Amino acid sequence: MGVIQKQGLLNTVITYSGVVIGFVSLLFIQPQLLTSSELGLIRILLAFATIVATVMPLGVGNINTKFFPHFRNKEKKHFGYFGLMLLFLLVGFLICASLILVFKGKIIEIYSEQSPLFVNYFYLAIPFALIIACVAILNTYVSSLYKTVAVTFWDSIMNKILFVVVIVLYYFEFLSFDLFVFSFVGLYALQVLFLLIYAIVTDSVSLKINIPKVKSVGLKPMVKYGLLLSLASISSSGLKFIDTVMIGAFLELDFVGIFTVTSFIALIIDIPLVSLEKISNVQIAKFWVENNLEGIKSIYKKSVKYLMLIGGLLLIGILLNIEDMLSFLPQEYANAKNVTIIASIGAFINISTGLNNAVLFNSNKYVYGTYLLLLLLVLAVINNLIFIPMWGIEGAAFASAFSVVIYNLIKFAIIKIKFQMQPYDLNALKILLIISITFIIGYFLPSFDFTIFSMIFRSVIVSILYVSLVYLLKIVPEFDKYFRLKF
Repeated sequence: MGVIQKQGLLNTVITYSGVVIGFVSLLFIQPQLLTSSELGLIRILLAFATIVATVMPLGVGNINTKFFPHFRNKEKKHFGYFGLMLLFLLVGFLICASLILVFKGKIIEIYSEQSPLFVNYFYLAIPFALIIACVAILNTYVSSLYKTVAVTFWDSIMNKILFVVVIVLYYFEFLSFDLFVFSFVGLYALQVLFLLIYAIVTDSVSLKINIPKVKSVGLKPMVKYGLLLSLASISSSGLKFIDTVMIGAFLELDFVGIFTVTSFIALIIDIPLVSLEKISNVQIAKFWVENNLEGIKSIYKKSVKYLMLIGGLLLIGILLNIEDMLSFLPQEYANAKNVTIIASIGAFINISTGLNNAVLFNSNKYVYGTYLLLLLLVLAVINNLIFIPMWGIEGAAFASAFSVVIYNLIKFAIIKIKFQMQPYDLNALKILLIISITFIIGYFLPSFDFTIFSMIFRSVIVSILYVSLVYLLKIVPEFDKYFRLKF
């Protein structure tokens, strides 16, 4: 088993373990122990800080993926690349902090009417953004060393467990609301400390930058790439969080909390893609350096097939069980099931396009991706401006899903035209057929009074049917080796 398969498998196992913890937190803890407005505050604060944190490192996370292979040399402490990475962050922090302070009055004006609680804690935005930026660049640095498991473990499991602890302490009044908010930010600071110690212990970290090595690689192309990808990253982050930020401007914080919970369920579909990207980004960047186009084509094509298979089963599970899942929540959440449905369809479309981000943004045509993301960020803002006033949080979900569809269609076209790569074949049509058949049969399965049993029964039946159809249509040849019946 190769590096991608081993770590991809471990990442997926850890991530889905985190999903179980996250779902328990989501269904039984957060909506019960926090009001929707308190939950909304946490989410809008996180969304705002994340968008700022995305641009703050000046694209150093993307620089890590593309340029770190040129510096990789453990004996020479990677020529002080770690120090160079932190230098980018320092410059970006000074720029972003200054801009936030300059425009603070305008930002507060936008949120003062509908989300005054967010305004009260706005001063946390700058340090919170810096902390999240540190987490991001340390994550990519550790991942560049092919050590993604520890990163995934903290992101997927530790953060969720610690957040539950903080919520419980607040609910039982061991923490004031101020301390609750500070503790939430502190969880990310703790993650920075963990990643820093992990990098120092497992790798040769040095703050002393080797100037001749930087010159030989080329500081100018690194800066250019980083700045361009900063625009791409903030656009990508904006597409992910713009709905949350804009809901807070148009609607009360309660709706931010409701949207966060109901749209979160759809994120399950994206998990296999996120897990695979963490290690495949590095491998695809290496293949581009080596001009190994066949290796890139192989990863791209396989990613589409397997991610479509996994994403399709997850989509069916969510659509068939959505009413039962939301029945565990207060009624205000259960009324927003259409948000989950729309977001889930958008997530399936996204995962069905495979590792197109890794292929495009690690190539010499990455500038196309940057311009595309900027265009789509503008489109997402316009869509949210139109649909949130019309349809509320369902409009926000539709705006995001529509943006995802356009984004992936154009990425597919660029990769096809520029690199003559397209990952789809007859198997894609077979998978769509399997999804349709399984969903239709699952829709007519009986329900039971005991909600959990009903969900388990439905999920088991459709899973068996789905896997059986995949086997019968020979979509995954490896099945023959493991499941062929011998008489």
